[in-house]
Amino acid sequence: MAKYLLGVDGGNSKTDYMLFREDGAFVDILRRPTCSHERMTNSFDGAQEAMASHLNDLFTKNNITVNNIASAAFGLAGADLPEQIQALNTVIKNLGFTKYALGNDGILGVKAIAEAGVCAISGTGAVTVGINQDGKMLQVGGIGQVSGDYSGGSHITKMGVEAVYCHYYRMGGYSAIIPGILKLYGASGITNLLKLTADFTWRMENSKEINKIIDEAALSGDKIAAKILDDAGICSAEGVCGCIRNLGFEGEILVVMAGSVWHKLRYPGMIANFTDTIRRNTAQATRLVTLEATPALGAVFWAKELLHGPLDAKYRKEMLSFFNAEKYSELTR
Repeated sequence: MAKYLLGVDGGNSKTDYMLFREDGAFVDILRRPTCSHERMTNSFDGAQEAMASHLNDLFTKNNITVNNIASAAFGLAGADLPEQIQALNTVIKNLGFTKYALGNDGILGVKAIAEAGVCAISGTGAVTVGINQDGKMLQVGGIGQVSGDYSGGSHITKMGVEAVYCHYYRMGGYSAIIPGILKLYGASGITNLLKLTADFTWRMENSKEINKIIDEAALSGDKIAAKILDDAGICSAEGVCGCIRNLGFEGEILVVMAGSVWHKLRYPGMIANFTDTIRRNTAQATRLVTLEATPALGAVFWAKELLHGPLDAKYRKEMLSFFNAEKYSELTR
C-alpha cells in the first residue's frame, strides 16, 4: 500500500493541505476555508467537521484513505494553550491519524526554512514561535491583547476604525484614512459612526480593504496611518526578541516573517521598525527572511522529519525553490 506525507497549515482565514509521497515527491495541494476552532460556532467539533470534509475531498481526489498517511503534521491557529492542544489532539485522533505532530501554525514558518529559528506571523492574527537548536519551542502571543498581540491584520483594521472614531469624538487628528473608510462604509461625516465602530463583524469582513486604505495613506506620508503600521512592526519584533531571550540560540538566528500583512502591505516603515527593534535588542547576528513558500510545506517537512529524522538540506532547498510564490499561487487557484 502506497504511503504519503500530509502537511496541514490551518490558519484563521484558510487551510492548506499538502500531500507528498513518502519518498518526498509532491502529489497535491488543496486550499479550503479555515478549520480553526476559534472561527467555528461549535468550537472543536466544528474544527473536526471542517477538517473531515476537507480531507475527504483530498483523499477522494487522490484515491487514498487516512490509512495511507505514514506521517502528518498540523500547524493550527488557536493551538495556544495546553487545553486547546489537548482538544486538537483528540480531533486529529478522531480523524484517524496515528503518527503525527501538532502545534501552533507559527511553527511552520521555521520548519519551512530551517531546523531552528523564530517565526513572526502577522496574518489575520499574530503570533511568534521559536525553535532552538535543541528542539525546545516557545510561543509568544497568540491569545489576544492580554499577551500583547498588536500586529495582526485584524488589529491594524481595528486601529484604522478607531482613528476615524477618535477624530470625531475624542482629540484625534485628521488622517487620510478617514474618507476612505467612511466611503467604504457608505457614511458621511459622523453619520452611523457609532455603528461603524461597534459592528465587529463588519470590520472583519472589510479588513483587507481597510488595511489597504491604511497602507496607502502611510505611503503618502500620513502620520497616523504610519504610526499604526510602525507600532505593528515594533510589537511583532518584541515577540521575536522575547523568543530569542527565553530560548537561547547558537550562532546566527533565523527570523522568518510570514502571513498576509508582511506580504501585502507595501509601507516600508513596518519592516524597518521590525528590523531595527530586533537588532537593537539582540546581541547575536540575525538573518531576516520573508517566507515565500506556503507554510504547509513546512508542515510536510515536519511530517518527513517525524518519519525519517533531520531533513536533507539539498532536498529542502529544491522544494523551496520549486514552491516559489508564483508556483504556490498557481497551485492554489
